[in-house]
Amino acid sequence: MNVAIIGGAGKMGRWFSRYFIRQGHDVTISDADREKARCFTKSLGIKFAQNNSEAARSADLIAVCTPIDTIPNVIKEILADIDSSAAIMEISSVKSPVISILRKIAFMGIRVLSIHPLFGPGVEDPSKERMVLVPILDEASEISFAERLFPDIKMIAVDAERHDHAMALTLSLTYFINIVLASVLAEEDLKELKNLGGTTFTMQLLLSESIMTESPKLCASIQMSNPYTIQHLEKFLSKAQKLMLHIHEKEEKKFSMFYHEAYKTLSEYEKLEDSYEAMYRALKAIRNSHEP
Repeated sequence: MNVAIIGGAGKMGRWFSRYFIRQGHDVTISDADREKARCFTKSLGIKFAQNNSEAARSADLIAVCTPIDTIPNVIKEILADIDSSAAIMEISSVKSPVISILRKIAFMGIRVLSIHPLFGPGVEDPSKERMVLVPILDEASEISFAERLFPDIKMIAVDAERHDHAMALTLSLTYFINIVLASVLAEEDLKELKNLGGTTFTMQLLLSESIMTESPKLCASIQMSNPYTIQHLEKFLSKAQKLMLHIHEKEEKKFSMFYHEAYKTLSEYEKLEDSYEAMYRALKAIRNSHEP
């Protein structure tokens, strides 16, 4: 199969390029950063296309791995150049901006696939990983197609609205918290904090630092493209303000009530003591992986 990766020089674009090469497919990439794309194609011995239309023209599958806000225009740009039997796949972490264009072209008879890998480009072996599939026209057919492309990855079907609501919490909110944390820590002696910080701080800092390796454009897009982000950020800030007031006023009973309300809900879903032990196991594994 001929696969075109549009945005192929980006982190996930590179991941999908390598994935489809390992699956035995012929891969062509295009990217707005042509020089970066040329270097990447040379390193893998794959084809470089001068533009998106050229990449899509002879492809059986076109994977759009560009920033969220560019996907509708990229799809419109290549529509006239693709074969009627070709499929278009997009991988965005927010579906609201792209769902209408996907439905439109699906009704035109073009096969579409809307997925969201629940893992990052650092994953080398995707077996046992998870991927969301947002149905566009025919859920059963789209899941079947996705499972043929990614046979070792677990598919989770969820509609666009529920997906974006969940991503506002699991992506937007967590990115927001960690970007703010990074901003606060950046004003301190981080070397000293790393030396004095315990397990919880070490794990939290690792997460914050990993998020800060992402591009500002991606981080902004995760926040600003999702229609549910603001309501969850406002809820978070309201609760943070309430907890801070309990601390400022030294209201230990109210602090405990706030804490136990959250604890009670979380403990209904998970055995929290197991989570604490898992944190230590994860930290041990991380430290062992960094030993010479």
